[in-house]
Amino acid sequence: MDELTTLPKKPLSAFNALRGVGIGVANIIPGVSGGTIAVVTGIYDEIVDAFGNFFKSEGGWKRNLLFLLPVVVGILLGNIAFARVIGFLLETLPEATTFGFIGLILGSTPYLLKRSGVQRVSLSHLLLFAVGMAVVLWMGLTTRPAESPPITDITPITAAIIFVAAFIASIAMIIPGVSGSFLLLLIGMYSTLRYGFSTVNIPLIGLFVGGTMFGVVLVSKGISALLRRYHSGTYVVIIGLVIGSAIALFPGISSAQMFFKDLAAFAVGAGLSLLLGTDMKERLLRRRGRES
Repeated sequence: MDELTTLPKKPLSAFNALRGVGIGVANIIPGVSGGTIAVVTGIYDEIVDAFGNFFKSEGGWKRNLLFLLPVVVGILLGNIAFARVIGFLLETLPEATTFGFIGLILGSTPYLLKRSGVQRVSLSHLLLFAVGMAVVLWMGLTTRPAESPPITDITPITAAIIFVAAFIASIAMIIPGVSGSFLLLLIGMYSTLRYGFSTVNIPLIGLFVGGTMFGVVLVSKGISALLRRYHSGTYVVIIGLVIGSAIALFPGISSAQMFFKDLAAFAVGAGLSLLLGTDMKERLLRRRGRES
């Protein structure tokens, strides 16, 4: 049985909000998982612990609240502020935008390998990695249905439908590689999500947030238990999910001209991943503190 290493100290709130923005942006892109971005940015363990053990984890509910508040605010800002931007980029530069996210995902691989704590690769590790990758590749190869018209009128029935849809999509915020937007597409609710956040429809946003939070808490409890008891094995599956999601996103290269744009977008994504997924910022701040 693998024991979960000590959870990292709560990072600075401003950086948590920035990481939350990244998670929020990922949540509105079909095929990209908010859970993947949480792993990439290095706060996955703390998120599942804070949600799954809100009143029980070290530091109590106050520490968890102070940690989660900027993350959740960042997620909402990412959803609202970037809903139209992402839609524009996907319409005008879909290939380069996708390569940017592939770079963001693959750039986190060294950090994830270190975080897993695996010293020697065993057959069980390889099998777990293959299972995680296969799940995401299967989802990536599944034909995406066409978007259905958005729900714009809130009634008791539509409110319940939106809440349940958000609950289902919340799985993606905790399980890396599983796209919440793709799940919403499958159940015909993705257009409602985009409509709600792009128009800042408060009732719709409230229903999505409520359903998502309810689901995140329940799923986090299970993932938190796995991370505490089988940390290395769980992370090997996560690495398989993350790398599989990058492969599933690969759109191909349409032309020699686009190759350089794709490469630049990939480099930007990988650079952001290296920045967000390491303790670089904390080391720099500690160094500045010593110098001052």
